[in-house]
Amino acid sequence: MNKNVLIRLIVLAIAGMFHTAEANNINIKFSNSSNIYTTSVGSFFDANIYVDSFSDLGGFDLFLTYNTADLSAQSLTSSTVFGSDTDADFANSISPGSIHFAEAIAFDSPASAGLNVTGPTLLGTVKFKALTVSPINTAYSIGISSSSGFYTFDGTPIGANAQGGNVRVTAAPATVPLPGSVFLFAPALLAWFGVQSKNQKKLVA
Repeated sequence: MNKNVLIRLIVLAIAGMFHTAEANNINIKFSNSSNIYTTSVGSFFDANIYVDSFSDLGGFDLFLTYNTADLSAQSLTSSTVFGSDTDADFANSISPGSIHFAEAIAFDSPASAGLNVTGPTLLGTVKFKALTVSPINTAYSIGISSSSGFYTFDGTPIGANAQGGNVRVTAAPATVPLPGSVFLFAPALLAWFGVQSKNQKKLVA
């Protein structure tokens, strides 16, 4: 192989490694810091929306998807990542099977650039309720729609790698019934105290 070609291939490979490391990322993580979570039917859990490795982030417009037969979205809480510069005109909403979550730096903000996100940063949290038990070896998906978008401070679209979450739902833990002897113990204990009380009265007499 030509020496110059080999050098160019090595340079391109190194550039590709740095490009991958600096890629814009959005993902869903649960309380176990993973995108895979196990819970029981009827329980509530949080799906946290994180971004990482963004330069000049000025706004986002996210759409999350889920199956309403399996999960129920209860609430959406923003972390207000843009702080006091956040535009108050965005209306976030939860509808059956879809969650719309959007925020941006306000046009009248004194800020002159977007956020430089260098580590995992929380955008918001969706609280879900598990409705049904998932089939064996499967999990319910909380997806990030391809309609979602990110933008720089001046409104230029930014591409991003998206990773949704997967929730495995098991049956609710069975309640352990109290043994029948417990119900016999209380009357026996009361009877014993009654006998002791009578004996004490006799001794006093």
